[in-house]
Amino acid sequence: MEYIYPKYYEKFKCVADKCPDTCCAGWQIVIDKKSLDKYSKLDTPFGNRLANSIDWEEGVFLQDDRKRCAFLNEDNLCDIYAEAGKDSLCKTCRRYPRHYEEFENVRELSLSLSCPEAAKIILEEEKLPKLISTERDLPEEQYDYFDFLLYTKLLEIRDLYFEVLKNEEYSLRYKMGFLLATAHDIQNRIKNGKVFEIDELLEKYSSKDFYKTANDIFEKYKNNYEKGMHARRDIFDNLFFLEVLNKGWPAFMSACRESLYEEDVDTYICNKEEFQGYYTVREQEYLNLLHYFVYVYMLGAVYDGDLYTKIRFCIVNLLNIMEIDHAVWLAANRKLDMPTQTSIVYKYSREVEHSDLNLKHMEELIAKGREYSYEKMLNAIFLI
Repeated sequence: MEYIYPKYYEKFKCVADKCPDTCCAGWQIVIDKKSLDKYSKLDTPFGNRLANSIDWEEGVFLQDDRKRCAFLNEDNLCDIYAEAGKDSLCKTCRRYPRHYEEFENVRELSLSLSCPEAAKIILEEEKLPKLISTERDLPEEQYDYFDFLLYTKLLEIRDLYFEVLKNEEYSLRYKMGFLLATAHDIQNRIKNGKVFEIDELLEKYSSKDFYKTANDIFEKYKNNYEKGMHARRDIFDNLFFLEVLNKGWPAFMSACRESLYEEDVDTYICNKEEFQGYYTVREQEYLNLLHYFVYVYMLGAVYDGDLYTKIRFCIVNLLNIMEIDHAVWLAANRKLDMPTQTSIVYKYSREVEHSDLNLKHMEELIAKGREYSYEKMLNAIFLI
């Protein structure tokens, strides 16, 4: 079995009660069957507490009226860990914020952006991470259906994308445009059963001449202020249709929206130019985020064949975070420090990534919504 993970994965260490938030509140914690069986057989006073604090039908820990896990104490520490030891934690609690994506005989590991400490590690990387590969002696897997050819091509595409993201000659908006345009192009081959043509496309995209070709295509979308603002607003507004995990999130998002889009286009653009000038020296943070989203989500296209939706999802998340940053910067007298940025990122991730309902809804919106069309996405990317 091959295990792959970004180099920064090795840096993570839980800061426990020193964390500015907790991973044991705001969402339900699903308990694996092995742990449920262990909990059901624990014949101790603490075992009785376990029995009364689990929804056995749903296989989740009960929560109090603040949506905190029944075992999260007032010091933001876990009573299961304290009373029964680390080995008694369920798989979800042992792993988090470590995340696994499974492919035939391959596991890709990542840190979840929803963890404050993980978000901080990812944002503070000075360059895009190297992917580490290790082998473990485990039985071979044989999936009922796994398109190994498509998987191989997706790996090659992702390798190219990572090389483009690392290229310091290209601007951030060019990199987003490159991902969008090439994924759109490649998707047509996948849809029409012409995966074999992807090699030729990758060769074309890797050539030095392609930069000029792509830039010529992007030129008509650059600095189209009104269309660009409306495109970003329409993408941003769809966040209001998602399941709410933190009750304070809708009010925060409404305040962001008001500060961004209630002004006229000229004011929005003037503020946007100033913000982007302010944040240019920290652009690596945005590249780190885009790399994270591509790494975690892109290869999922092997299961549904929809690379284009996966790449748009990655870009949309980055655009939304950039808009929230802009709004918070305005509200904070044109300042945005790293602790605030970390807070924005992990809270955004919690709302979007930690609800299966939200992930499914966003994927459906992006796949079918007019606001995510090729033209409108390019308008949003090349706003200024």
